[in-house]
Amino acid sequence: MMETVGAIVFLAREGNGRPLMMEPLLFDPAARWLEQSLERSGVERFLVVCRQEDREPAEACFPLGTVFVTTGTEDARERLLAFLEDHSRVIAVTRPVFMPAYAEDRVRAAQAELPPQEKNAMLSRGDHPTSCGVFEFTEAGRSALAAGSDIQEALRAHCRPYESCFLPLEEDGLDAFQITAKEESIARLKRDGVRFLDPASAFVGPGVTVGGGTLILPGVILRGAVKIGAGCELGPNTMIRDCTVGDGVTVNASQLNESTVESGAKIGPFAYIRPNCHVGHDVKVGDFVELKNSSIGDGTKISHLTYVGDSDVGGHVNFGCGTVTVNYDGTSKFRTTIGDNAFIGCNTNLVAPVKIGDGAYTAAGSTITDDVPADSLAIARSVQVVKKQWAARRRSRRK
Repeated sequence: MMETVGAIVFLAREGNGRPLMMEPLLFDPAARWLEQSLERSGVERFLVVCRQEDREPAEACFPLGTVFVTTGTEDARERLLAFLEDHSRVIAVTRPVFMPAYAEDRVRAAQAELPPQEKNAMLSRGDHPTSCGVFEFTEAGRSALAAGSDIQEALRAHCRPYESCFLPLEEDGLDAFQITAKEESIARLKRDGVRFLDPASAFVGPGVTVGGGTLILPGVILRGAVKIGAGCELGPNTMIRDCTVGDGVTVNASQLNESTVESGAKIGPFAYIRPNCHVGHDVKVGDFVELKNSSIGDGTKISHLTYVGDSDVGGHVNFGCGTVTVNYDGTSKFRTTIGDNAFIGCNTNLVAPVKIGDGAYTAAGSTITDDVPADSLAIARSVQVVKKQWAARRRSRRK
């Protein structure tokens, strides 16, 4: 049978507060750091034991398919036994811990040894090592649990302890682990070939992956579920949260949130990408540009001072400076659609809902309220009137 590895995680509460594992390290709960480390060590599925009121925040820390045993679960033992049956190896985490890289290596290699017989006898009396609270179930432990023994008794009497691998978390020392977590993340990315100009000024969460050859400049924050491609340049002073970024992307002094940026794009400086955006290949999103809930086609250029919200933009579109998609009437939001190869003149207002056809042009300073057919020019501004010598006469009157 192919080896499968599972993990049982207890999220016990300390006093009347929430579980210590739900307290943040950098930007994510400690449970998220543990989950990511266990995944990297080969754990495929999780069973989490917690109170019912802690389940919702715990679900955000563990992957889909996690089994939850909460307050009042009537078939808790059956679920636990079924979980043990489904996995050839099961790691149990019974207290708050932090899992450094060397622990990942040890769990992955299954190098923890069974304690000697005399230590088993000591453990069975309840003197189990609480300095770490991480164990691996043995066959004897599974059998003991199936026979009706308490889970803690099964762990104490029949387990492989990993007490030397994990760092115990204490409430009064949690701040110190901010530094530990930061250093572990930087070291992990360095092992993957990521370069840092100043590692001390970068902050990386546990769910972040970065491709080799990417350069991270000072002041970069990567948090949440972030996936960065290879050969990128991030920073300085950039925050990326819950985004997927392709290869060869440059992000300079900008913020990206809950969006996808395809390979070759250039973002910033001072760009703001809000949630639900898809930025295509080789797109330019320049200075003081804001995107929101929009898709931008390949090769499009939005160079400066532009707002694109609730829009579907084709490929190779050029946005002139000062363009605004007018998407909100005070009650409802409306979408703007722009076809491929369109040219949007400077200071154009596109009053949604409106469609600009493929290859169409809008004249600078226009407020577009009606659809523009493909390959057409739309001019929506008042006719210029020149009153000669008006200024001279006005100055004369004032004298």
